[in-house]
Amino acid sequence: MEELIDEIEGHTGYDEEAGGSSQYPIISQYYDNALRDCYWEKQRGQKSRRKLRIRVYGSNEGDVPPATFIEVKHKHYGRGVKRRLRLPMEDALELAEGGTSKMLIDGGELSRYERMVVNEIIGLVNDRSFEFLCTMRYDRQAFVGSDDAPDLRITFDTGIACRFEKLDLQANDKRFERCLVPDDHCIMEVKTNTVIPTWLRNLVGKKKLVRRSFSKFCTALEKHDPVVRESLYGPNSVPFPHHTSTSSGSDENKNLHEQSKAGY
Repeated sequence: MEELIDEIEGHTGYDEEAGGSSQYPIISQYYDNALRDCYWEKQRGQKSRRKLRIRVYGSNEGDVPPATFIEVKHKHYGRGVKRRLRLPMEDALELAEGGTSKMLIDGGELSRYERMVVNEIIGLVNDRSFEFLCTMRYDRQAFVGSDDAPDLRITFDTGIACRFEKLDLQANDKRFERCLVPDDHCIMEVKTNTVIPTWLRNLVGKKKLVRRSFSKFCTALEKHDPVVRESLYGPNSVPFPHHTSTSSGSDENKNLHEQSKAGY
C-alpha cells in the first residue's frame, strides 16, 4: 500500500477540506429503522435511496481540527449526492433524533438550502422512524487530482471498526473492538465524474488492482447486527468475533474476507 500511495502522491495533492493534510480520522454515526430499510434498499439495488448519518472529521491532537456534519447521503440512479450541514455536535445529535428546538430559534437565519436539509432529516426521522443504529471509525488518507483530473478523488481507509452500543459521540473516538477488515487491508476508493487519467490507469494495471464492491455500512450489519444476521443466516446466528481473522474459516467468513480486499 505504501508504494502505491507514494506513486499517487506524485500526481495529486492533498484534500483542501483536510487543511492541507492527507490523513485524518473519521467517526460516522448511522441511523436506520427497526426493519433496516437502508440496508435492504442497498441490497435490492433500489435506484433512489437515502442514508442519514453524522460525521465527525479530525481530532484535537492532529492537523485537522474536529468538525461535525449531519448529512443525507442520497444515491440516485447511480449518482451519489450528499446534502449536509455543519453544526455543533450537540445540535447535530438533537436533529438526528428529530429535535429542532435550536433550529426553530435560529430558523430565521437558515438559508433556503439549510431549511431544505433540516426538513428532509426531520422527515426521515419522523416518517420513516430512523433512530441510532451504529457508529464506525476509520483513518483516511485523501488525495485530489491536479490539472489533468480536477474532479479526481482517491481515498485509503484503514482501521475500519464499528460498534452498536450507543456511547457519547467523540472526535477520534477509539472505543471500538469490532474490526471489519484485517489490519493489513485497506479500502481504496476512486471517485471521478469524468475519465480516469492515464497515469492512474497504468498504475492500476501495474499493481493488478481489481475493482470490488464494498459497503462499510452493510458489512458492519452483516457481521454484527442481530437483526440483519437473523434474516441472512437464521435465528441462531451470532455476531462474528470482535477481531477479524485472516485464516480460513466458514464459507460465510471467507466470503466477507474476500470482499474486504482493496480495490479501486
